Amino acid sequence: MFHTIAIVIGAGYGVLSLAGGIMGYVKANSRASLIAGGISGVLLIGGALLAASNPVAGLTTVAVVSAALVGRFAKSALRKGSSPVAYLMVGGGLITLVTAGLALA
Repeated sequence: MFHTIAIVIGAGYGVLSLAGGIMGYVKANSRASLIAGGISGVLLIGGALLAASNPVAGLTTVAVVSAALVGRFAKSALRKGSSPVAYLMVGGGLITLVTAGLALA
């Protein structure tokens, strides 16, 4: 049961990452946002799909990518006047990390 929840949350965070990358490209013409959001989103969704057949490998992938995103956006979230997107990515990443970790435990 918890394994399934972790997979759904990991895939959802991947979709959020993809959407954020596209939004960054559209609003700020940022290719870096598009590339980083695309790669991290695909890795998160791929890890979630992999977790259905190989839970350790899939959820470990989800956890590693989520930790990297939390680290990247935590720096932005701590700055004065930061974007709400930074808070969303940090919050979503922490939730994803916790659920993946609990499912692996």
